[in-house]
Amino acid sequence: MITHRLIRAVQIAALLVPCTARAQVTDSLSGGILRFMGYVDAYHAYDFGHSQDDNRPPFLYQYNRHNETDLNLGLLHLTFEKPRVRSAFGLMAGTYPQANLISEPELLRNINEARVGIKLSRNRAIWIDAGVFTSHIGMESAIGIDNWTLTRSIVAENSPYYLSGARLIWTISKKIEIAVLHVNGWQRIRRIQNNTPCFGTQLLWTPNNRVKLNWSTFAGSDTPDSLGFYRVFNNLWFSWEKGAWGIQLSLDAGLQQAEGDSWNEWAGAVCIMKRRFGERFAPSGRIEYYTDPSQVMVPTGTPHGLTAFGYSLGLDLLVAPDAWVRLEGRTFHGVDALFESIHGTTQDNTAITACMAVRF
Repeated sequence: MITHRLIRAVQIAALLVPCTARAQVTDSLSGGILRFMGYVDAYHAYDFGHSQDDNRPPFLYQYNRHNETDLNLGLLHLTFEKPRVRSAFGLMAGTYPQANLISEPELLRNINEARVGIKLSRNRAIWIDAGVFTSHIGMESAIGIDNWTLTRSIVAENSPYYLSGARLIWTISKKIEIAVLHVNGWQRIRRIQNNTPCFGTQLLWTPNNRVKLNWSTFAGSDTPDSLGFYRVFNNLWFSWEKGAWGIQLSLDAGLQQAEGDSWNEWAGAVCIMKRRFGERFAPSGRIEYYTDPSQVMVPTGTPHGLTAFGYSLGLDLLVAPDAWVRLEGRTFHGVDALFESIHGTTQDNTAITACMAVRF
């Protein structure tokens, strides 16, 4: 199935690529630029728990297959920009979209991005975009090499990677950017029937080239309106880099209506540190905590839900321009016996992941 989808995506991209050079020449005369980007991320993950179905824990969507060499993400992406018009279109395949977009209609599961935007002001950087676009929530991306660690944190895996709808972005200055979003749901391309669209906001502050501080919100329901279950979510993250050192901190907190007047809560926190040695080597470390006792995001059937600590150590090696080899060891420790193994369920899960990634 995944091979078939990859072939289909490549066939479509093959039709687009020969047009790229012509479009660059033609559109440059009218003030537009067409850019092409490709990304391939292949991996092998070994889970010492040896789950019976060869899947990593179900709350992981990236690098989620055990003891097989596979494609996590293959991406072909086009962007077009003019002074007051912009658009993007990307097709993807791999175990990541296969796992993360399983609830979408089959025809839409290979879409990474499909949006068009118009600049609303001649003098101010105010844009409105509509379509499928990258989520405004979180500091981590579906594209692995844009992240400091090989695998994604639990909070990133269980908050939206993408959204569908419309967004208004205003870059007030080089330091401040704000956004307001009207979307079809919590990581949904197609809106659930009888569901009111959801809303989000973002405030990004970049005081200098070393520091970023971001606050993102989401409000709405991921179920039909007749069921209620209104959801409110906040994400706050901070990034600092100076010289060879860097640190990232992220805090997530969510509320969702339950039966009656009660609310269920979940939350997570992440700390990532990295240290570069020259241009080629960059080790990293991560500590994380996630708690979802009411099983809003991850159903486990255990007394405390997904309540766990996570730890990882990784190493990135730049082998050529835009080509990386990445290694990571990662372990989880849960309050309950959450993780499948050949000996039954256990509180602990450990895995080693290696990947090769190229961007072109």
